[in-house]
Amino acid sequence: MQSYVTTQRNKQQIPSISEIRVKQLCMLNHVVSVCEENKLEYFLEGGTLAGSLVNNGFGKYDDDIDISMPRADFEAFIEIYHQHLPEDYYLDYFTTTQNYSLVFAKIKDASMYYPEKNRPDNEIGHVFIDIFPLDEMERKAGITTNLIIFMNNVIKNMIFIRNSSKELSILEMIYRQFLKIIPTTYLFSIYYLLFTRRNTEYCINHGGRKGRQKNQVIEKKSYSPAKQHAFMGAVYSIPCIPEDIIGTYGERYLDRYRAKNVYSHLKKDNELIKR
Repeated sequence: MQSYVTTQRNKQQIPSISEIRVKQLCMLNHVVSVCEENKLEYFLEGGTLAGSLVNNGFGKYDDDIDISMPRADFEAFIEIYHQHLPEDYYLDYFTTTQNYSLVFAKIKDASMYYPEKNRPDNEIGHVFIDIFPLDEMERKAGITTNLIIFMNNVIKNMIFIRNSSKELSILEMIYRQFLKIIPTTYLFSIYYLLFTRRNTEYCINHGGRKGRQKNQVIEKKSYSPAKQHAFMGAVYSIPCIPEDIIGTYGERYLDRYRAKNVYSHLKKDNELIKR
């Protein structure tokens, strides 16, 4: 388990944001090659999708890469990727990492230190990209849909507080002690049980959903079939109606993206901010 380890090898040099982005693009290209080889569908997602639409690449304060996959393709990717891991790459997910704290996967490269916010000083993070599963939903709206989202918000929060090494409040630390009684695998089982396994017309990127987003259920035809769009001098798959996806990120998301003036994950006081 390499997720966050203390190692002098990785902390010899703090990378610049440019170096981090080069590494993330290499990781993205490798993931895409595996997807294409195995006919798995993926899409640029979140801030990466916004960057593609607005800048044809990274925005000034973008510090990660997000992609999404339909749940079936996501699960197939998790199984397949173990056979394709380059040296220093590793996969973080609850099936590979004990007491994992997130409901989506991360591909990480242990060769580069990533100075992430809210991590204890004795932990060394590695550069990463995020991969979000798109889960099936029976209906776009309604009481049942709202209940499923609410319950899975609760479960997602329980998993995070139980296992995260990020800084927590005193109340969260007390809550964590109670949650330790419940095995992580059991919490994930409940989380998956609430989503339907039927092939429906709707999906949700619940792992990437933020608290301010009231609803992220969307018609699958807004995602697929994917189309191609420029990002950092290459072309990648994006949702076929990207405006629909952007619309789930909250009101005037692209305006907020353009006005962004702080990194989402990197420490503010880090010397790379100046480079």
